[in-house]
Amino acid sequence: MSKKIAEVEIEAGVHDRIETPVCFPLQKIASLLGDKKAVHLEIRGVKIPLQVTGQETLLQGCFILPYAKAGGTLKGDIVVSEEEEETGFSYDLKEDTLIVNYEGNVVASYHYGRLLSKPYLYPVFSTNGVRVTEDGPKDHVHHRSLWVAHGDVNGYDFWAEFNDSGRIEAKNVKVNSCGRVFFEFSSSNVWITKSGSIELFEERTTRIWRLKRDVLLDLEIILSNPEKDVKFGDTKEGGILSIRVNEKIKVDNGGKIENSFGGINEAETWGKRAAWCDYSGIVDGKSVGITAFDHLNNFRYPTYWHVRNYGLMTANMFGVSVFTNTPKNRGDYVLPRGEELRFKYRVLVHEGRDSGYIKSKYVDFIYPPKVEISEVRV
Repeated sequence: MSKKIAEVEIEAGVHDRIETPVCFPLQKIASLLGDKKAVHLEIRGVKIPLQVTGQETLLQGCFILPYAKAGGTLKGDIVVSEEEEETGFSYDLKEDTLIVNYEGNVVASYHYGRLLSKPYLYPVFSTNGVRVTEDGPKDHVHHRSLWVAHGDVNGYDFWAEFNDSGRIEAKNVKVNSCGRVFFEFSSSNVWITKSGSIELFEERTTRIWRLKRDVLLDLEIILSNPEKDVKFGDTKEGGILSIRVNEKIKVDNGGKIENSFGGINEAETWGKRAAWCDYSGIVDGKSVGITAFDHLNNFRYPTYWHVRNYGLMTANMFGVSVFTNTPKNRGDYVLPRGEELRFKYRVLVHEGRDSGYIKSKYVDFIYPPKVEISEVRV
C-alpha cells in the first residue's frame, strides 16, 4: 500500500540536467514519513528512489534526477509505502577496511588500519569495471590512490612516508547512510607526529553516488585544532584532494590531462589554477577517466593543480610560490586556534567522457537544481 504525502516542484535552472544528484529538506513532512519502509518520487509516472537521511531537524531527501530541460519546472509526488525497498548499495565494515558495493560489485574500498601512514580509498572502479587509481607505485610509494595529505603542517611532513614523517590516523569510521541512491561514511582522523603531537584534527565525509555510466564521490573535509594555530606551509608536496591514476592511463602511457580552461597535459596544467582537472585514457580497451572538481566556496578557489604526466593529480592551494615561480609570493596559511578550514570536492569517475560532458557535471555540482515541497497532504 502506498500513499502520496506531498508534492514537490523541481526547478532545473538555466542548464539541461541529465542524471543529476539532488538533495532537499524534508522537515515539513518529517512527521508523515514515520518508519515507512520505502520512499520514492513519482514524476510523470516515473518512479524515482528517494533516500531519506539526517536527523529530524536536518532531514533531507536525496535522489538522482533523470532529466530536466533548462528553464523547466517539474512537479512530482513524494510517496511512502510499507514495501521493503531493494538496496542498491551494500558494505562490509571490517577492522581496518570498509568495502562499498553496488548491486554486488565493488565500487571502492576505504583503508584505515593503524599500520598505515594515512587512510585512503583504493581501489576505485568505474562503472565498466576498470580500476582507475593506483596504490603505492614504485616511483612514489606514498601516492595512495585517492587520499588527503600535506607536506608541511606546522613544519611536519604528512605527505611522504619516511621514518620521521607524520601519520594520519583514523580514530573512528562509521557508516552514515546506505540505500538505493547513495552510500555515505565518515572518518574522524588525527594528524599526529612521530613524537605523538597532534597537529590537526580532520573530519572527512565521503558520499558515493552511482549513475548509469558514472560514479560520483563527494568529499567534505573539515580541518581544525582547538588548542593551537596550524600553519600550512608553501610546498608542492601535498594536496587536500590527491589522486594517483592507474598507470595505464597516465600521459606517459598514452593518457591525457585536461583542465577547465582547456589546458592539456602537464605542460599546460601543472601549477595552473582551474575549477576542475581530468585524467583519462584507455585500460584494456576500455575508455575511462577521473575528474576532480573544486567547489567555488573552497579556500583560494580556483585551486592550483600539482598534476604530472606520470599519473599524479592533486588540488594544492598552498604551494603558490612554487607554482608561480615567484619565491616572494608565498602560499602559507595559518589556521587560527579553534577555527575550521572546510573543503568540498566531487570526483567524477567516468567512461571516457568529453570536456563538454565534464563541464555539465561540474555545473550540477556547484549549481544543482532547486527543489521545494509545494504542498503537504495530511
